[in-house]
Amino acid sequence: MRKILAILLLSMLSCAPRYQSMQALLDDPENIIVPFDTTFLGYEPVMDLFHEHDMTLTDSLSRIVFTGSSSIRKWETLESDFDSLEQVILNRGFGGSTLRQVNYFFDDVITPHQPELVVLYCGENDITDGYTARDVLESFRTFLRLLLKKSPDSKVLYVSMKPSPARWELWPEFEHGNKLIATFIKRLKNPNIRYYDIGPSMLDKGLSYPIGEIFVSDSLHMNDLGYDRWQDALLPEINNMLSVP
Repeated sequence: MRKILAILLLSMLSCAPRYQSMQALLDDPENIIVPFDTTFLGYEPVMDLFHEHDMTLTDSLSRIVFTGSSSIRKWETLESDFDSLEQVILNRGFGGSTLRQVNYFFDDVITPHQPELVVLYCGENDITDGYTARDVLESFRTFLRLLLKKSPDSKVLYVSMKPSPARWELWPEFEHGNKLIATFIKRLKNPNIRYYDIGPSMLDKGLSYPIGEIFVSDSLHMNDLGYDRWQDALLPEINNMLSVP
């Protein structure tokens, strides 16, 4: 696949104080390179649907945006699963997406909402498409740099790449990427940017293999039992993050 690199030079606005100490780790946050591929344009109709829904939002409450790939998009009970929260819950996942694509469409899924919290699940498709764990780390770094520029008051919860029977052969590289991102977030020393390891809630402790009963027939995407596990795992962490000033 032929790649086209679009370089977007973005001048940095003044950042929220809690992010200022992170800028050195984010590598020159004044110049952000966002890769582009012509296949990204296939998501334009999805972005149009997001924009249409955005036009209907009138609630003045703060928002939580869940974004990333199909594990978010297919979460049909997302709003009701988190209805104990006072924030408006928005599902801005788009199936098959990579972190590079989330970055490219940042102004469509994140910027308009200035969310109190972004829950990000992405990276799995990047590796499936041939990118490395370190590529995923660099894309995540770009995501944070975009956040500094465009939504500096938002908190971020990165949900680790999940294990699944269908992609079990890629699990070592997923784990490598997860460890790289977890280490990077730890170095930031910022309680408003966190990593959550979702893997233990999806693995059979005895077999060290994904629990088959929590997936649909493709052995990749989750069924209601899988999403119940995600809700049980993520809700306490989200509540904890929202309690931090």
